[in-house]
Amino acid sequence: MIVIVDERELVTEGYNSLFDREGIACAGFASGEFGEWVNSAADTDLRSVRAFL
Repeated sequence: MIVIVDERELVTEGYNSLFDREGIACAGFASGEFGEWVNSAADTDLRSVRAFL
């Protein structure tokens, strides 16, 4: 999975669309949401992350 952190929804949606077409799992967050996700995500989810953008 690739995690994208950007305040601009257009950016996170754009990257998500591009990676989805390639069959790559992707998640997009604003910076505040990202911290919440990291603190609440399961260990297996965090281990599946291959890159942060």
